[in-house]
Amino acid sequence: MKSKLQSIRNRVLRLFLIIPGLSRYKKLWYSRLGVIFAENARIYGDLKVIGEYSNITLKKNAEITNNCFLLAKDKITIGENSTLAYQTTILTSANPNGPHNKLMKLYPKMNAPVTIGDNSWIGARALILPGVHIGNFCVVAAGSVVTKDVPDYSVVGGVPAKVIKMLEPKTFD
Repeated sequence: MKSKLQSIRNRVLRLFLIIPGLSRYKKLWYSRLGVIFAENARIYGDLKVIGEYSNITLKKNAEITNNCFLLAKDKITIGENSTLAYQTTILTSANPNGPHNKLMKLYPKMNAPVTIGDNSWIGARALILPGVHIGNFCVVAAGSVVTKDVPDYSVVGGVPAKVIKMLEPKTFD
């Protein structure tokens, strides 16, 4: 019964996100849905979330821009001063439609958190797969598919994403 009431409450709150006039209070509605906001963190435009809003944490000055998609079956943490550009997708879960699909024997269901470090920038239409940790001071090029952890001070791009260059830490002192 409690989960049914929670589901109805969440649907009503999601309606507030799209009603003109009320949508300017997005941060309030997302907070009520469970998103954890640190100081000056923000979400611009539309955000599609499947899973638990309470799995999403935005640290100080973090921002999510228009039309991002978050599959929040596990924790998603966006570090301080980090940005998800337009239409970024973050997945924390993957499975081949088990138990019906026989591929389930080779590729069992997985849930794993995604963490984006501080001062990082995720380019437009990037895709981040479950279990990935993106370090501090990283850039993920637009359209990249990030399948593995990204070390601090690196620029990655491509499908799958590979390190393109390393940034000098002393540049940011």
